[in-house]
Amino acid sequence: MSDVHLQQFADGMLLSLLRENNSEAFNVIYARYRERLYGYLVKVIKDTAEAEDILQEVFVSLWKRRSDLHHIESLYTYLFSCVRYGGFRYMRNEARKHHFRASWRLLFGEEDDLFEQQLAADELSRILNREVDKLPLKMRQVFILSRKEELSHREISHKLNISDKTVKKQINNALKYLHLKLNA
Repeated sequence: MSDVHLQQFADGMLLSLLRENNSEAFNVIYARYRERLYGYLVKVIKDTAEAEDILQEVFVSLWKRRSDLHHIESLYTYLFSCVRYGGFRYMRNEARKHHFRASWRLLFGEEDDLFEQQLAADELSRILNREVDKLPLKMRQVFILSRKEELSHREISHKLNISDKTVKKQINNALKYLHLKLNA
């Protein structure tokens, strides 16, 4: 029998032929229901590639279990149930993956961010210290007293016997230099 001739058969007859290993009956069943089942899957899971995979699994299972299909009263209902279950299984697995990723981010994401931030801060500190060491002696002394020892301009001027204005100028020049070097 040809596929064209079998297309006119009712589902019950196609199932009988399928149980007898008739691949043409299988092809007719596939052609008859593929688009409708695929459309449903895409609508539900919103992933065309995954819908194709699920649909393929359903039809492969139908072929493999063809000799055990005596209990099926409605072929479409049976196929639709298989597809719906496949879609449900896919969505459940996706939800688990999403939950796992979210849990992972909660458990480790913040630590990873803190670790990366600490690495970046350490690197910046190393570069900054290297550039501070390159400052002229007086400018370096003023900058270190201001930024690392957190002395006021007045305290620095007394300690180094220089004017407040000189302290401000040295700090300003040091900051300009460091800004240029760090942004280069």
